[in-house]
Amino acid sequence: MKIVFAGCSYTAGGELENPEEERFSRLVCNRLGAEEYNVSRNGYSNDLLFHKFLKFSTTCGKPDVAVIQWTHMSRWQMWDDDQDDWETLNTNKKYKLQWNAVRYYRHVYTDQHGIENYWKNVYLAKQYCKDNDIKLIMMNKCDDITRQTRSIDYVSPYQSLCKNKIAFIFGDIVPFSKSMTLAERQEYWMEHRHPSPKGHQLIADYLIQCFDNLPG
Repeated sequence: MKIVFAGCSYTAGGELENPEEERFSRLVCNRLGAEEYNVSRNGYSNDLLFHKFLKFSTTCGKPDVAVIQWTHMSRWQMWDDDQDDWETLNTNKKYKLQWNAVRYYRHVYTDQHGIENYWKNVYLAKQYCKDNDIKLIMMNKCDDITRQTRSIDYVSPYQSLCKNKIAFIFGDIVPFSKSMTLAERQEYWMEHRHPSPKGHQLIADYLIQCFDNLPG
C-alpha cells in the first residue's frame, strides 16, 4: 500500500528532533507496512500543499491513500523565479518575500478570499480522489475556519458540497485547552505549538482508526 501525506509543518514534523522517524506519517506506515511518501513542508499554504500532492500523484504514481492536512486559510503563495517553484507568502522579517506579503495582505487578501479558497481546495481534493479511486483522509491543523466564518457574513458555495466533518489536530486529536497546566501542554506540544512525539503518536492512532473505517 502506498500512502502520500501532504500538509504543513504539522505533517512535516516541525520541531521534532528526528522528524523523519518520529512524525505520524512514519508511525502510521510502520504499523500498516505501507510505503510512506511525505510531501509536506513548514509554512505550506493550502494551495501549495494540495499542489504538491497533485504533482506527486500525477508524476510519481497514484497512491492508494491520501492523507491531507489543511492549514491556515490566510496563508498564500506566489511564484519564485529563483527557486523555479511556488513559495508561501510570509510577513516574518526573515523571509525575503516580506514586502510582497505585506502588500498582498494589505491590498488584496480578505477573509472571504481565504474561506472560499479553503473550501474550493477541500472540494477539489474530494473530487480528485474520488475520480482516481484514491482513499482520502483529511484533517485540519486548527479551527481558524470556524473562527473566520463566524467573524464575517460569508458562506462559500463549495462548503455545501463538503458535508463530512474534518477533525482538528489542535484540540480534537491532540488535547489542548486553556485549563491545561504547562506540564500537561508540554506532554503533547512543543515550544512553538507543534505536536510533540506523543502528539504525533495520537495523530497516528487517529489515522489508524480512520484506515480501519475506510471502505474496501
